[in-house]
Amino acid sequence: MSERIDITMTAVIRPELLNETLSTISEKVCKDRDGFRLIINVDPIGENIKPMKVIKVARKYFDDVVFNIAKVPSFPRAVKWVWSQATAPYIFHWEDDVNILREIDVDHMIKILKENKNLSSLRLYKGNTPKNRKAFHTFSCKWMYNEEGFYVAKDWRKQFGLNPILIKREFVQAAVKRMVEHTNPEKQFRYSQPYMRPLIKKWHYGIYAKPGETRLIDGRKGVKWKQKMKLGKPKGKTFLKWEKK
Repeated sequence: MSERIDITMTAVIRPELLNETLSTISEKVCKDRDGFRLIINVDPIGENIKPMKVIKVARKYFDDVVFNIAKVPSFPRAVKWVWSQATAPYIFHWEDDVNILREIDVDHMIKILKENKNLSSLRLYKGNTPKNRKAFHTFSCKWMYNEEGFYVAKDWRKQFGLNPILIKREFVQAAVKRMVEHTNPEKQFRYSQPYMRPLIKKWHYGIYAKPGETRLIDGRKGVKWKQKMKLGKPKGKTFLKWEKK
């Protein structure tokens, strides 16, 4: 590893699912475990077991684990807490139910971020990219391929998400100062949020992928787990935590 990386993770009480996620990360992202630190927040919702079992799983894969077991579940507070603990030059944000399917070259990702001063982050993509080098769209955002090995967003309004993403610390530090605790974090990084607009407009955003690649990450087991546990998002309200249906 050329740089130390903090992996920030928001989790709930589901140690078996976390074990599978961390197993794929350990195998395909951070074989050099000395170069990585895990910062994890566990919200007290999920399976009826002690939350420290989640931390026990985390310590199987990382020698350096910083953790918080929240008193009440809150997705915004979870993201703010893990990000506020990060001190490494680069932060790899992850969620506890997202597996990675292929090896990635983290040093190459860092090289791209270093050489592109205005590029805030590189996301891992959950879909297939087109075989040709033409642009593709996600929601209202157009992505153009850059020959360095990534796609760059041509519209900064709806492109920053919390699926696995490598972020510069400068962006994370500025974001934490602006984030609020009454709105879903993924909805906060939008042009429609005046308090976040100056930060969003300052940066460019990328997807770490090449044309013709299949999906790199998979979170479908997390969806099945929520269905089994009868957990869902509250209707008609901003998502702050999972609730029993």
